[in-house]
Amino acid sequence: MTRPQGDLERQAREFAAEITGLLNKTVTHGIRLSSKMDRHGSAIVRYWGNSPNGLDDLIPLTISQKPARLGLRILHTLTLDDESKYLRNTQSAYALATADGEAILTYDFVRPAPNVYPEAHLHIDGESASLQRLLDLSGQTERTARRLHLPVGGRRFRPCLEDIIEFCVSEELVDYHAGWEDVLSEARSRFHLRQLKAAVRRCPEAAAEALQEAGWG
Repeated sequence: MTRPQGDLERQAREFAAEITGLLNKTVTHGIRLSSKMDRHGSAIVRYWGNSPNGLDDLIPLTISQKPARLGLRILHTLTLDDESKYLRNTQSAYALATADGEAILTYDFVRPAPNVYPEAHLHIDGESASLQRLLDLSGQTERTARRLHLPVGGRRFRPCLEDIIEFCVSEELVDYHAGWEDVLSEARSRFHLRQLKAAVRRCPEAAAEALQEAGWG
């Protein structure tokens, strides 16, 4: 009974180290994410900051001692899959914010999500007069743009951390390490391959059909 729990802790530590490496080779310097088990038996991966209670969880997006203009909050809640073999993400959030903590956007994933919003969704923390008029006309006067949930790819094809890093670099919002493109490409390929393998395990008939069409088997 202890092996699955041990496997979860090991894989969660490896996952935290992988994210740490990705960030420190692209848009951060010297930060470290770690994994802790919660009372429900899940592994929580995040940046715990330097305070004793871990409340300063905003990762400064800077590659030097220069003050950061942006920060990133990362949270993963991890378990093992139904076969107690592979790591499974049950909930995650990537929240981009200003250095003083003011929210800009958030990618959220919740498995399974309540019926009121999709599993993978995007929040934009801002205001839109046009959108607000539409909400008001539809009787949703209590809602604002930042409370809407924009679907983004579903369980298997949702955005990844690499997308947020690319956004920050490409739009010249942060400084970055040389060679960031190669690091990002390799990391994104790993993410897509994991998602593909997970999809194959859950839909073996479709995988077999695709392989047969390609001349395999």
